[in-house]
This record gives sequence, C-alpha cells and structure tokens, in this order.
Amino acid sequence: MYYIIAGHGAYAEGCKSSCEMITGAAPSFVPVTFTEDMTKESVEEKYAAIIAEKGADDCAAIIADLPGGTPYNAAMRIVAEHKNIQLVAGLCQQLLVLLNSGEDLANAIAQTGEIFGNAAVKKEKKAAAAAPKEPVEKNGIVNFRLDERLIHGQVATFWTRTLQADRIIVADDDVLKDTIGVEALKAAVPSGVHLSILGVDNAAKRLNEGRYSGQRVFLIVNKVSTINRLLDNGLKVKEVNIGNMGEKEGRKQIKKSVYCTDAEIAEIENIEKKGVEVYAQMVPNDDKKTFRSYLN
Repeated sequence: MYYIIAGHGAYAEGCKSSCEMITGAAPSFVPVTFTEDMTKESVEEKYAAIIAEKGADDCAAIIADLPGGTPYNAAMRIVAEHKNIQLVAGLCQQLLVLLNSGEDLANAIAQTGEIFGNAAVKKEKKAAAAAPKEPVEKNGIVNFRLDERLIHGQVATFWTRTLQADRIIVADDDVLKDTIGVEALKAAVPSGVHLSILGVDNAAKRLNEGRYSGQRVFLIVNKVSTINRLLDNGLKVKEVNIGNMGEKEGRKQIKKSVYCTDAEIAEIENIEKKGVEVYAQMVPNDDKKTFRSYLN
C-alpha cells in the first residue's frame, strides 16, 4: 500500500523528509511537486504515471496540501476513475508520522484533526463578512482574470479575499460539460462566496443585463479566445488580468507563470485594440504591469 502526497513547491518532499527523521524510512509515501508553471493537466499526468507504475489497487489515497488547490483539484479526476483511492486535504507531518507508525487512514485523519475531502466531512459554511460596497460597474465585475487553473488555492484564498468578492463567475463552455471539473470548482470556492459556472454567451448576457449589479464579481476564464468572445458579446470592462497560462508545447515564456503561443499573443493584442487594458499580475502583491511591457 502507498500514498501519493502532493503540495505546492517542495512541501510534499519536505513533509516526507521530516517524517523520516522521526519514524525512519517512509517508502509508502510518493511525493509530487507542483510548481507555478505547471498546469492541472500536468499534475494529473504525474498522478496517472505513479498509479500506472505502482498499481491503482495499492494506492490508498492522494493526500494534497490544500482543499481547492491545484494538487487537490487535479486528483478529483483520478479518484473518480479509481473508487478505492481516497482524496484527502491537509497534508502535514503529523498525518504522515501517524500513517508511517501503522495507523490506518481514518484514525490518522481523526487524530490529526485536518480538513479532508471525499473521505467524508461536509465543510461548515460561515457567513462571509460584508464587503464594502464601493462603486463598481453595473455588471458588478471587480476583477477579470485569465487563469487556466480557474479556481485554485491562489485564487480562492488570496485573490478572492483581497478583492472582497462575493461571487465568482467561471465563463467557459467546456467546463459545463465536465461533471468532475464542475465538482472540483464547487469544492474550491471559499465559504460565503457564491459560484456561477456559465457558458460564455450566457455569462455575457447575464452580466450585460446587470443580473449581478450590487455584487462584487470575480470573473474568471481559462482561454484568451474567451475574453475576446465576451467582449464581442458586448461585455464592458476596463482591464483584463493575464494571471496564469502554463507551460505547454508551442508556447514561449512571457513572464513567470505566463506562457503564450504567437496566436495567443495576437488574441491579446486584439483585446487591446478593443480599448481594454491588458496587464499581467499573478498575485495581488505583485507589481501590476502591462502585458505589453513583457513583450518589449
């Protein structure tokens, strides 16, 4: 039996190393490192490769660091395909020490007291603190972000709180057809924040009609072409943030966490021609610089 342990940066490797200082060798833990330039699909591929090598029947669980983070979201498709594999959020040294000392997963989780996923507890929902109602556009948008991972730890915990958003809208036709993808998005949304997953044309229609007027809407898409399509459907925005586009074949690096093909750059230039400022900012405390400044 083995456990896949996954986290942002070298966290999973660090947890395993620390555990081994206390309990000795821990061959049952297989760490997966997630870096900023990786996509959710590339994490899924890492999980699949481990399972193909070591066997799905022997994998007890995928243990990720954060509920709603990319390592967690990427695991949802894996556990849907392999019903024996549990998905756990709350990777920490204590949990690994207990597992490596012979505790079964349920007891180790209970003793650790961490939040966990499909191994069985419902998240308690607490009312979010009321956000200040500073003036926003009629459509309610306080930030329009392109992020290929859509809702993940960075978006859910940092951006949403900084923006004091009370609704996240994901606009994408393909996600609507993906049952597992929809469930992953629902699991990643912070407590007290509403979620709307809409087709692109429907999102533009509802926003243009002012359905979310008076709310603070965080609009997220995962394709540059979707931004142009929303604008062509009459969506009014002043600026768009290119936050995360992962490394893929045919893309070149523009800045940290942003890789584009020539066609995607042309799409972004088309957005600028429509009078919308395009900037690139991975997290709120990064400098807010125009996308074009990275091309010069």
